[in-house]
Amino acid sequence: MSSPDPEDIPQEPEPSSGKKKKKKRKRPQQETIIQALTRAGHWALQAGQTHEALTNFQKAFRLAREAPRTRNTPVLRACAFNLGAAYVETGDPARGLELLLRAQPEEKAQGRCHGDQCFNVALAYHALGDLPQALNWYHRALSHYQPQGNQGEAQAKMGACYQALGWPDEAAHCLKEASRAYAEAGQPRAAALALGAAAGCMLKSGQHGVGEVVQALEESRRLAKRSTKRELLGQLYNDLGLGYSQLQLFPLAVETFLQALPLCQRPGERATVLRNLGMAHNALGNYQEALQFHQKAADLHGSLGQRWEQGRSFGSLAFALSQLGDHKAARDNYLHALQAAQDAGDTKGQWQACEGLGAAAARLGQYDQALKYYKEALAQCQKEPDSVRERLVAKLADAMRTHLAQVGLVQVHPPVR
Repeated sequence: MSSPDPEDIPQEPEPSSGKKKKKKRKRPQQETIIQALTRAGHWALQAGQTHEALTNFQKAFRLAREAPRTRNTPVLRACAFNLGAAYVETGDPARGLELLLRAQPEEKAQGRCHGDQCFNVALAYHALGDLPQALNWYHRALSHYQPQGNQGEAQAKMGACYQALGWPDEAAHCLKEASRAYAEAGQPRAAALALGAAAGCMLKSGQHGVGEVVQALEESRRLAKRSTKRELLGQLYNDLGLGYSQLQLFPLAVETFLQALPLCQRPGERATVLRNLGMAHNALGNYQEALQFHQKAADLHGSLGQRWEQGRSFGSLAFALSQLGDHKAARDNYLHALQAAQDAGDTKGQWQACEGLGAAAARLGQYDQALKYYKEALAQCQKEPDSVRERLVAKLADAMRTHLAQVGLVQVHPPVR
């Protein structure tokens, strides 16, 4: 919530004549009370006491509205703005929007205060899901902010609107501008977060070269290192690691996930980073190193009751074990992965586990079991691309030939070279 300082509330001029002496004393007293309530509201907001802030702004608005003066005076508009912004802040954007629109200055007005008014109107529309209107008001806020700064948050919010509308290239542009504004304002953490989000949008849009995306990822990491505030940086480093992984720059992904790990203290976040580390090591062929990360991730996800995530961790662990030649352990973990996927209703996880079980059974010479699992995998992957089904059909056919050869029904010939 952006609000004017209590001292910025305009003072109503005293009437020059035609009023009784008693009313002349009452009017300044009312304004003094309004200012005190407004100041108390701002102090309560800064202390995180939103209910108390709302109560004070409501009292100030009521007093200003009931005062015997012309409607839409500067004092009344300021009180309407404070109350409207407080309603938006406390989760009532519809009521807040009505008051904020009532408080709007004239279109030709300039300055940060008017930018804050436009920004809060945009926040209300944003919360109500009217993204085109939100973008319109964020743009208006920027027109007031640009000569004086305060652009970062408006640009970041615009980026969020464009993301929600499915326009990642426009979102990337706004988020890069937000990062630049935050950096100029001496806010490296906010700058890093905005640029990290911009890199994700650049990847999603497909309109940017690898070099440009890597530059954004690296600059985001550099800004994050400058920040003394560590909150949210664990999630940022994890997101940056995912960006490197998408570009198949797995050594950089591992390095960045390792930066994320000590900053993620909550078990769910830590489990996610561990799982990502394991997958990055799998991609590099570092299967021995991957084992510990997959196992820790599976244990943590399990302790949190996150069966979907635990199943995927078991599957990745099983794959690493299979690449190390431990097919019995791989089979056991694929069975864990299958059970977890069934519990979570994860269809993709189920056919992937069945495919792994088929491969493990074939490696162990249990071709009847391999046939069973390949058939189950094929039955569950009907919505997957043709390449997946073709791969499974080829594995099923190979297992069938070998199984029939084992029981002496067909002769297996070596391939002709």
